[in-house]
Amino acid sequence: MGLSFEILGPVRVRRDGQPVRAPAGRPTALLVTLLLHAGVAVPVERLREELWGERAPASAVANLRSHASQLRHLLDSPGEPVRLPAEHGGYLLRVEPGELDAAEFERLATEGHAARIGGEPELAATLLGRALALWSPIDPPPAYGPATAAAFDRLRERRAGARETYAACRLDLGDRGTPALLGLLRAHLAEHPLREPAWALLMTAQHRAGDQAGAVQTYRAACRALAGELGVAPGPELTELYRSVRRRASRPAAPPRRRGTTRTRARPVEPPGPRVPHELPCPAAPFVGRRAELTRLRTALANARPEPVTIAVYGMAGTGKSALALRAAAEALDAFPDGQLHLDLGGSVADVPPPPLQVATRVLRALRVGAGEPEPTTVAEARALVRSLLFGRRVLLVLDNAADAAQVDGLLPVRGGCALLVTSRTPVITGDGLALRLDPLPPVDALALLRATAGDRPVDEELAAASAVVNLCERLPLALRTASRRLIEGPHWSLTRLARRLRDERYRLAETGLRPRLSASYRRLGSAAPVFRRLGQAHPGPVTPELAAALTGAPREDAARALDRLVAAQLAEPAGPGRFHIGELVRLYAAELAATEANGHAAGQTGAGASSR
Repeated sequence: MGLSFEILGPVRVRRDGQPVRAPAGRPTALLVTLLLHAGVAVPVERLREELWGERAPASAVANLRSHASQLRHLLDSPGEPVRLPAEHGGYLLRVEPGELDAAEFERLATEGHAARIGGEPELAATLLGRALALWSPIDPPPAYGPATAAAFDRLRERRAGARETYAACRLDLGDRGTPALLGLLRAHLAEHPLREPAWALLMTAQHRAGDQAGAVQTYRAACRALAGELGVAPGPELTELYRSVRRRASRPAAPPRRRGTTRTRARPVEPPGPRVPHELPCPAAPFVGRRAELTRLRTALANARPEPVTIAVYGMAGTGKSALALRAAAEALDAFPDGQLHLDLGGSVADVPPPPLQVATRVLRALRVGAGEPEPTTVAEARALVRSLLFGRRVLLVLDNAADAAQVDGLLPVRGGCALLVTSRTPVITGDGLALRLDPLPPVDALALLRATAGDRPVDEELAAASAVVNLCERLPLALRTASRRLIEGPHWSLTRLARRLRDERYRLAETGLRPRLSASYRRLGSAAPVFRRLGQAHPGPVTPELAAALTGAPREDAARALDRLVAAQLAEPAGPGRFHIGELVRLYAAELAATEANGHAAGQTGAGASSR
């Protein structure tokens, strides 16, 4: 059976199913940190920061070596490859598939979400149930360092999503509000009282169980939680569900029909009128520059009469597409008196973005008053209903982070003053629509954004370091905002120290917050993914099809097509005939992938050599 590791609860190590006693304290913290980065060499400097923070003792590195030695004695077996080698100035923990409960949870949860989106709720419920069963009732111990804490926060967030999707699948399969489902949702809400979808699921389960009074009480509890913590009222979906429950609870039962009497024909019920949604969020981050782009968007939105218009804002990860779209939508608010919708389609980070039917149904729910109507079962039906509700009206739809054109097609009617404003990595519209590519900020605006986030005084006092930070962040708004949080959260940080941190390639991606967004682009590369990984091993400079072919061993035409895919995914850009440019942050991400692949290959070779001996 080999080794197995459990970190979704009390930390446990087993060999052949039998518990192995792990040393308590920092050796276990080191083990957990390496497990969360399994297969990747974690630098000693990062491990020291994780285990001791800013006040690491002078003996920290020596202590790390001692802890690593303890773990080797625990994990290694005669005749097997070394589990914890020292590599690239750090330590790498080799973990085989199926050995780590957190990795298994991620795999099962991803497959479960995909099964539900694919219309297989029974398979989804099975997979998600297995994923949730991997978590211990006892929460993992407190983490020592920020990266470990962030990793556990992300796992808990994934668990929350898996619970809700599992509960939705159970309801899809006809669960009548069983005690097991109600108990799961109540425990989930005790842990996550601000998740509106969970409140809606609990209300639905209670209603299915015939507990209308309990569903009403649940809605009131949701109101108290949201108002107390966030100062907001429940959203339209939860409110409409509450109204539906109240209507059904107060509906009198039909009197028994007497023999020999004739039933009078009921008057036709008037269809509910359209709702006027106002869903645009208030912008929280400072907005700098982009005056020319804002003017173009405002002009295009003003032209949404009498025919609808479609506008796409696209560009590489981190250029501020969402911020620009929301700013333009807010400035054009008065042009759309019949409502404004905002949906985040998750294309920037989600493993499985919502399918077209789910997008159209979400738009439909925002526009309809009545909650009793059955939801459409096909994309064509849902889009037709959306077009009917939008016909002749002036509504603005802001669909943020679209993954592809299929998510947003077919929503606008033939007449009226509607506008569809889409943000995405690639242009997702065709025809007469406006497609606006967003590039990094000009240097002056990028420095102004750093001032707006970090403050004038730090920038004025360390102007050279501020310019270095701007350049190391490649003038990307997301990277600048993320990196400057160091100065806001820790007054002991300076721009000089931040610039020094960003110059270290081991930390730059983490400090700029771009890794999850680049991962979403990478996962959609398909057959071009190996070429992208190999380019991480190339020296900085222009990339040609010949260079890509030499790195991968692929024919030149295949390499050229792969580079075209990288351009389409905004991971590369043309730099002249037959030449392409890859940004330094993107190159660092590709290098990480290449290193992970090389480590996995080396581990496989070592294992093969050991078995042959």
